[in-house]
Amino acid sequence: MPFRRKILYYGLMLGLTLLALEGMARIAYYAVYGQWYGHGGSDASVRITPPHNFPSATATPLKRHPIYGYIKRPPHHGPQETLPRQPQEDTVIIGLLGGSVAQNVQGHLERALRRWSAVNGRPQPPALLNWAAGGARQPEQTMLAVNTLLLGGEVDFIINLDGVNEIIYGARHRERGLFPFFPHQWQFQVGLTSEEILLAGQIGILRREQARLAAVRETSPLRRSALFGLLTRYRQESAAVQIIRLNHELAATQSAYNLEKHGPRSWLETEDKTLAAAARLWYRSSLTLSRLADLAGADYYHFLQPNQYAPAAKPPSPEERDIAYKPDGATGAFLTKGYPLLTRVGRDLPKQGVNYFDLTGIFAGHPETLYIDDCCHLNDRGKELLAAAIVRRLEPALLRRGGASAPEPVSAGNAAGRPADFQVFLQDDGKSLRYGRADCAPGDTAPRFFLHLIPQDLADLPPPRREPGFANRVFSFAEVGGRLASGQCAAQIPLPDYPLAALR
Repeated sequence: MPFRRKILYYGLMLGLTLLALEGMARIAYYAVYGQWYGHGGSDASVRITPPHNFPSATATPLKRHPIYGYIKRPPHHGPQETLPRQPQEDTVIIGLLGGSVAQNVQGHLERALRRWSAVNGRPQPPALLNWAAGGARQPEQTMLAVNTLLLGGEVDFIINLDGVNEIIYGARHRERGLFPFFPHQWQFQVGLTSEEILLAGQIGILRREQARLAAVRETSPLRRSALFGLLTRYRQESAAVQIIRLNHELAATQSAYNLEKHGPRSWLETEDKTLAAAARLWYRSSLTLSRLADLAGADYYHFLQPNQYAPAAKPPSPEERDIAYKPDGATGAFLTKGYPLLTRVGRDLPKQGVNYFDLTGIFAGHPETLYIDDCCHLNDRGKELLAAAIVRRLEPALLRRGGASAPEPVSAGNAAGRPADFQVFLQDDGKSLRYGRADCAPGDTAPRFFLHLIPQDLADLPPPRREPGFANRVFSFAEVGGRLASGQCAAQIPLPDYPLAALR
């Protein structure tokens, strides 16, 4: 056979063979996938297999920290909050510890401290450093305070407002097989073990191969060929099968016990034991912070935050009952069981010299809505009341830190340059204030001065007076009907009918 005829013959046979294979591939494609191969070469039913959804620190707003366990991004506890105070500064510095409730009350507490400073004639209100972070709990607060002081930070007060997270996250960690006292979301912060990294890497390589094959099917000159499409799709689906198998292996590896992630398991026997251990740790941490503050020359104040599930909690309003009071839910059940443990062990803290205050009952006289969720968080009114309660309990120490005792009340004797020896009495069960003096001259009753009436609840004040934080009363013997007889003078003025925190 001539050479040219051989070439034509073999070419024809190859073409017929390829056509036969293409036809068989189209039939096979239809038999396997139930549809004819499209001319465009694309198939919407083929998808790149997603990776295993393993926890990652990049998916959370938290970042690991070698001392605190974690911090927020951007870091909450930056260098500006650990630098030593400059010698010329005389501002009272307060470090605020705690979780999200403490973090959220910061602005209201700053306003309450500014009002207090204005009432007491302090030109510079205390500076409040926010060391609190959502999810923080003991022993993280203690570690943060230790590290801050070791780095040269100086504070006059350390305030710790906590309680809820110690109970909630201790119980939740136990349920998830984690050491109860590891930081919040610790399992997400640890990262991947070496075995998990290897499996995740293999999954990544296969997913890239899937993506490459999908692109080839769309752009190759052979994309109209069913044989080519059948082969590339088979390779894609083989990669998908391997990815699914590796995903299962990765999930099994992650659920297996790992000391770095899960911590020691001896604390996980029962929920009751975990909650009792959380209360004891909370108690010991407060003792440690108190003694640390003494060494640093600071005053430590510990406040057990109010909570709707605490024994002394306010009755829930109708709105709170709908959105914020769920004692049968997981969070409500933990707190209902755990908060009595905190109140019980907390009673011993003052006996150990700790400035400890249980604030669980401060909302008892407030039927209005204060809680906004079924955990612990407050609306603006609740945060305002909480801040006012904290400042009232700080007041004696704030006055000492300012270098003076409580300011002397102004009286007619002071104004006339004579000794301040008026006697002052609360009359009629606290409904009026009586001034009297046995040795009184006519000039002593001439001056006028003001009283500052500081309420327990700022809402009792008219709106214009809430920013300064007090109401005014003018004291004048003549204007209030005072009398001078037989060398004695006396005057009595009515007090408002709302509860007062102080008179100045």
